[in-house]
Amino acid sequence: MLRITLSSEPSADVAVLSRNLELWPVLDEVVDGYSVLKLETIRTPINARDAVRMSQHMLRDKSSVGYASMAARLSRSGVKVLLAVDQTSQVIDELGRLLPDLSQVLIAHGSQREQILSEFHRVPHRTRRVLGVWGRSDTDIYARVSSHHKSVLCEPVGSLRNAGYLRHHPLDPARVARTPLLFVSQYSGLDEEDLSSGSKRVQILSLVKSRLHAYCVEHALPLKIALRPPASAPLAPRQSEYERRHYERVFSGLHLTFTDPTDPYASYLASDESEVTVGVPTGALTESFARGNKVLMIRQDPKTGSYYGFPREGDWLLTEPSYEEFASRLDKLRSLRREVTAAAWQREREYMVANAETDKPIALIRDLLDRAIRGDLK
Repeated sequence: MLRITLSSEPSADVAVLSRNLELWPVLDEVVDGYSVLKLETIRTPINARDAVRMSQHMLRDKSSVGYASMAARLSRSGVKVLLAVDQTSQVIDELGRLLPDLSQVLIAHGSQREQILSEFHRVPHRTRRVLGVWGRSDTDIYARVSSHHKSVLCEPVGSLRNAGYLRHHPLDPARVARTPLLFVSQYSGLDEEDLSSGSKRVQILSLVKSRLHAYCVEHALPLKIALRPPASAPLAPRQSEYERRHYERVFSGLHLTFTDPTDPYASYLASDESEVTVGVPTGALTESFARGNKVLMIRQDPKTGSYYGFPREGDWLLTEPSYEEFASRLDKLRSLRREVTAAAWQREREYMVANAETDKPIALIRDLLDRAIRGDLK
């Protein structure tokens, strides 16, 4: 059912997608102090005052009713820049098509991997669009993937979620581990339960869990598990319950504790408080690595793809290891002081995620918004 309104639209400089605000609370801190239009993308309301603008978009631009309504609201409020997460690509592209003069400041949802970027989430170039990426690694990958066409303008600002965490939990340079090992979950439901699956993703995750289980048994160690938070979408009903049951079965015989998936920063805090964080090379491991923590990432063989890839090799990375290789590397990492590895890995850490030990990315994104409002984005 359409939601019809006849309300006036206050003027605003920045538009933010309501859906992004739900899943990215740090965006409230980014837009604090700006005049903001919150744009609903689900059951978009239709304002009768926008009938003429909407008709133009629908007839001339072949737009849907919903997108025509969003574009009309943006025009009527005088918004100068759209702030959005790059995963909401359909909304971003359609509003860019309908409003080519509207600047866009986009936030990368994670660290880029070449295979995933090529197949799913590449943001195309357009004028007055900038993408805030995590680090120079992402800029380099975008340049390679876009080798046959112009790449979107990338600014390596750092991880915005990581910055939001650090604003509320500043890093203690003398922090001491409270738990020996943390495993970061990538649980995806029934797919992960099927051990006969030919999926490379399932095979790598099964390998990591098998190696980690054997190590904890051998060393009589407890294990903490960072459950998946609603990072890209709301959690499915009972997802966390099923996730717990999965790990209670997979890691049977171990003393397990779990993070609270309703806390958006629980995985960050748990990793900062763990001696070593173990998992596949996803965002949480990459951010923890960049913050100077000891991590052990298990990647797939690059010959099979880069879905679980990582562009820099070192003590933080193993490729589909045997148990002996896994145990030897984990022993080594546990024997080293965090400060020593943080210093030794600094160049690679900064290459992957800029400004990872401060909340500076928030200020850098605000600077991009200011440039967009002034009309300085090219």
